[in-house]
Amino acid sequence: MSTPIATWQRSTFQPGGAPNAFQLFCFSTGRLKDDVPMSASRFGLPSPDAMKQVEVRELTREMDTTWFDGFRSGSLRAIATQALGDMTALDAATQLTAVLISRPDAADLSHLQAGWAVAQWLIARGVTVVLDAQTNRFWKGEDVADWPATRPFMLSSDVNIVVEAEPTSPTATIHTRGLQKFGRADLVVRDVPGAQWDAVAGLVRALALQLADGVVLRAGDRVNIDGKSLTLSAFKPTPETDLHLNNDAFLVSFSPAGERVGERANSA
Repeated sequence: MSTPIATWQRSTFQPGGAPNAFQLFCFSTGRLKDDVPMSASRFGLPSPDAMKQVEVRELTREMDTTWFDGFRSGSLRAIATQALGDMTALDAATQLTAVLISRPDAADLSHLQAGWAVAQWLIARGVTVVLDAQTNRFWKGEDVADWPATRPFMLSSDVNIVVEAEPTSPTATIHTRGLQKFGRADLVVRDVPGAQWDAVAGLVRALALQLADGVVLRAGDRVNIDGKSLTLSAFKPTPETDLHLNNDAFLVSFSPAGERVGERANSA
């Protein structure tokens, strides 16, 4: 008997989040094999109903060569090269299979399990490279294929903590990518000195985990993380500071300690 796949739950879920959006772009050379059945126990699908959240589209390079080749040129090529090392598989790709999910915010993360289960199924059929659109992260197909079907939720697989800095800059912008999957705004901390990059990235990761688990926060809230009080405001990027997150974001700043999690900055 196969091992049941437990649905990932959000233990601190609060209503009021945005819709959950999740897109994976899966690349292959030629058409995929059609003799590999979808298996919940093999690929980590928690239930047949979870598949109802997923739309799959097959797109060939011939349909739009400029659009297709955009995934392996410019800034995306630099990101892919850093993640993949060897670009042979992505450069040889002639088909993109899109895994598309959009659902109302909910108290579980079955949509993530379904999306990754479909990706593993597509990899078994011939996909070699996967681009997670929300995190802007490329994965080798063989690495995703190795994920156990019964694996627990791990933030690092679905949210990227990014440190962005010019080569000679003493400061960085530290931000998340991927919280759109959870119906939550991404997080941005600007002008972080080099000596504090690791510490601030850790605080951002801890706050991102709370949001992924279902906490709802608003601009004006103060949040206490590991004894540090963080104040949230709406991130309003200029052309110079735009991070191209394709999601709402909070600008996170440090404030005096002592406030409770979720306390309003302007509360009495």
